[in-house]
Parts: sequence; structure tokens; C-alpha cells
Amino acid sequence: MKPSPRVARRKVLAALGAAAAGVSTGCTLRPRTTAPSAAAPLADLVGPVGEWRVEQVLPLVGGAVPVLMRTPEGKRFQVDLMRAEVDGPRAVAQAGEVALYLANGGAGDRPSAAVEEQGARALAQRLTQLAAERGAPAIPGLLTLSERLASHRQAVLTPWS
Repeated sequence: MKPSPRVARRKVLAALGAAAAGVSTGCTLRPRTTAPSAAAPLADLVGPVGEWRVEQVLPLVGGAVPVLMRTPEGKRFQVDLMRAEVDGPRAVAQAGEVALYLANGGAGDRPSAAVEEQGARALAQRLTQLAAERGAPAIPGLLTLSERLASHRQAVLTPWS
């Protein structure tokens, strides 16, 4: 019988500790950059939107397209684009079949800063304008907020980090 290789006890404990830390904090969703981006039809959003600014439109993650924005004062915030639903949590704004929710750590029930809500509404107006000019963009894989909460309850979106 071949002797098993020796592994330092500290290395094993460190690996177990790192694994336990990852399990206890839930999972972190990150946009997949290798797959074709559902955000491609939304690339024209980057830039000024009234007094607000769209910094980046990320690829679909967890059933939503995260849009990273800044307030007129330069504060960062995130708007998640999802599929609209009739009986679910109310969106801050809506553009056709796309609902806009502020990513503030709530489940559609946490109050947000008024300036961020205004920015989301300005973004919805821009989306409506783009849809009128070119047709509504097809964004495969969008979930409603209710579907997303049911399937990704433990997930935390951290695109700014």
C-alpha cells in the first residue's frame, strides 16, 4: 500500500475556514462576462441621462441586468432591470415590459433615496425613448422580481466591488 501524502494541519484548517466563511455569508452573484451579453442592446444607455449618469450596463446576472449609475452629486447606485409583473412588488419605474428596481438590499419593500428614484425614472424615460426609436430590446433571461427572489434569495449583487 502506498503511503498517503502528508498535509500540514494548518493548511487544512485554513482551507476549511475559508470554505466555511464563504458558506455562512451566502453566495455572491457576479455577471458572466464569457457569455453573450443580454446588456448588448442596452449599450447606448451609457452616458448622461438627464442630470444622472449611467456608468455601466452589466451582463445579465441572477435574472436582472444591473445598471450602474451616479447621482448628480456623484453618489453611486444601482438599478436592476427585470421583467415587469402585475401582482408583484411595485417597481420604481417601468419602461414597456421592463421594470426598474433600485438595488438597495431590500426585497422591493425598502425605501430608497429620492434622488436615486428620480434617476431610475429618468432611465425608464430613456429606455422608452430608445424603444420608440428602434423597438423594444429583446433581453432573454430576465426574471420578474418575485421569480428572482424565489430563485436567488441568498444572493447578493456586488458589481461595484
